[in-house]
Amino acid sequence: MSLKLKKTSAMDTEDDDSDEEEADGPDENEDHNMIRFGVIADEEITIGLLLTGVGYCRDNFRNYLIVDRDTKLDEVENFFYALYRRPCIGLIMIDYPTAKRLHHALDKCKKVLPVIVILPTKGSIISYMEEKERQRRQRQRDLSYL
Repeated sequence: MSLKLKKTSAMDTEDDDSDEEEADGPDENEDHNMIRFGVIADEEITIGLLLTGVGYCRDNFRNYLIVDRDTKLDEVENFFYALYRRPCIGLIMIDYPTAKRLHHALDKCKKVLPVIVILPTKGSIISYMEEKERQRRQRQRDLSYL
């Protein structure tokens, strides 16, 4: 119902709503029915996803962070928690090296949404696949003991 009301009010005052959206902060006027992606990755992955239209930037919030070796862990953690707590974020994509750095924060995440997806990079594909294989074997061993 609220979505329907928003549509009719937007039709009545199109010019007024666009001015208000720019003036208000991201939490006040953001459409919580719109599910967005969050990206925490290296430059190559982040720019590739931004070129597909995943990027969102409004006032003091953006849904992506370009991470390199020099990026401080506190900065990455704070950005991750900001994405994780935001109600409009439905998917957080993190590259494998950053996910390894954030493993303690990722282990605490128990909510259904946002879904956290770990993306392998060119430099980490072999170690990523080895870890996945190790986890698969461990699950099989655990099931065989039951």
